[in-house]
Amino acid sequence: MAYAFSAIIAILLLLLIRFAYNYSKTLAEARRIGLPLVLVPVDQIQLLWILLAPPNRERIRRILPKWLWKRVSLMIFGWEFHEKLRPFDEYVPGHGHGKGVGRTFILLGLQKGEIWTADPVAANDILTRVREYEAPHAISFALGTYGPNVLTTNGERWARHRKIITSILDERIMRAVFEESIRQTQSLLSDVFAAPEGEPQPTSAETLELFDMLKRVTIHVLLGTSMGVKVPWRKSRVAEPGYMMPHIDSLNTMVINIVGVGMLPKKLLNSWPRWLPWHDKMRTVGCAKVEVEKRSREILDQERERRARGEPAPKSTIVSKILRASEEGKDQGLALSEVEMISNLFIVTAAGFETTATTLAYAVVLLARYPEWQDWLLEEVDSLPTTATNEDGLMDYTAVFPRATRTLAFMFETLRLFPAVPHVHRETSAPQTLHTATGTIHVPADMRVYVNSLALHLLPSWRDVNRESDPPFVQTAPAGRDDAVSADEHVFRPSRWINPPGSAQAHYHPPKGTWVPWAMGPRVCPGMKMAQVEFTAAVVTLLQHHRVEVVPLRGENRAATEKRLDARLRDSRWVTVLQMNGVFEPKEGEGLPLKLSKRQAR
Repeated sequence: MAYAFSAIIAILLLLLIRFAYNYSKTLAEARRIGLPLVLVPVDQIQLLWILLAPPNRERIRRILPKWLWKRVSLMIFGWEFHEKLRPFDEYVPGHGHGKGVGRTFILLGLQKGEIWTADPVAANDILTRVREYEAPHAISFALGTYGPNVLTTNGERWARHRKIITSILDERIMRAVFEESIRQTQSLLSDVFAAPEGEPQPTSAETLELFDMLKRVTIHVLLGTSMGVKVPWRKSRVAEPGYMMPHIDSLNTMVINIVGVGMLPKKLLNSWPRWLPWHDKMRTVGCAKVEVEKRSREILDQERERRARGEPAPKSTIVSKILRASEEGKDQGLALSEVEMISNLFIVTAAGFETTATTLAYAVVLLARYPEWQDWLLEEVDSLPTTATNEDGLMDYTAVFPRATRTLAFMFETLRLFPAVPHVHRETSAPQTLHTATGTIHVPADMRVYVNSLALHLLPSWRDVNRESDPPFVQTAPAGRDDAVSADEHVFRPSRWINPPGSAQAHYHPPKGTWVPWAMGPRVCPGMKMAQVEFTAAVVTLLQHHRVEVVPLRGENRAATEKRLDARLRDSRWVTVLQMNGVFEPKEGEGLPLKLSKRQAR
């Protein structure tokens, strides 16, 4: 027994010595970079920490002393939303004046160091040098579950994917997205205002399900435009022959588990023993993973057969265009394999689903929170040529979308304060230089580099932009005050995005490196315009004959209602994207009831 105890002590001592040696090397390497160091006693790269820390953020905060929490909080995925500029203000002396190197520091955990920046010069350098600062290889475990795609590849392979994907997301696809978004939002409104047979529709309707309905809009739009799948608004719970799950259920299951158990191999998920915990969930995700791939192959095969028969495509879909572009690119070496086509089809759907859904969710709460900005938006909606319609009687894309300037500004301001993806992650595979606001630093190989989107969106450079575009109800903060409460960059003000009449561009173009909700540079999100088109179509359809209001609590005055909505907006965390807690699939007693009221005819 004594020998066994001594052996255990010896092993633990060796592990400790090994850890101390590796940590000292990592610490020395981090110090050589010359950036401020923030040491944190957490191994932030452990998958369990990544998955379990965000939902337990408040529990961890209550347990730890304040001085320790201020550091540990920076290792919890999605910390950017909660901490804002605080770490840069606290850990980077002078912000580039004196010892600090711009708004950039190194976050050093127990195993790895990470560079975090809110410096526009550094952000621009990182995001435009795509060959030096690559997409992280670990992302392929989540986003490359079906194979390589435009988000998971680097170098020449990425260039090939990018060329095909950008070529197929053309104006025909944008028109299809616009029209399908209108159809689905009309279905949402019909559902909200449904009345018993023989009774007139109510003039207003309260619902806890608006957020889930908006999520349904986005997934239906993507299924329709990506794969040509027609999904009824009231989805059937019956799977097609040969499948265990309806198409939308399998896709939705994969998307919400994309960072988590969805990363596990299909074989492991589908053979998970019944005597182990989470058996039902593992088997469900495993089934969904198999069926998403199987359906994608079938849809590709159907499209090939249609093309072989010489039949014209019934409408523009991403699956038809990706197949055509890949076949036409064979001679130039641009063809995608079937695995790559399936992976790109999945990623276009997955990446566009929850990001757009959560942006719409924040937008409707902001409409209810700021009725004066909703009135400002309604002025534009009432001025749009919505009577210009296509052959199906839907608003015409080319007539409406380019004129929806305020609606798009509303989206931009929502994303500025509530970006669905709060950071952009890159890595170095070889030593690199990095240009910052105060000089050039040297970054070692195998270094994680994070561009803090939300901090960039709150820099003082956003302050008082386009004040001449403000509607009369906007009040400017008293001169000389720039605290976080009153400083304009922290205020929801969509008119900052509207350039004065006579400007060359309708919307404000922020300085390079300060606006990155879809990243920027060559690797900017290829679905950026799709998201803008879908958001615009959904919001214009929603507000064309209705307005969004909050349901007040009993005895609650307007000031208390606004305070409650502000708290709701703050109560957000990273899941697979940044989203409000408790609004999607709310449990009993939770949720945020909103009211849609019919407007008088203009």
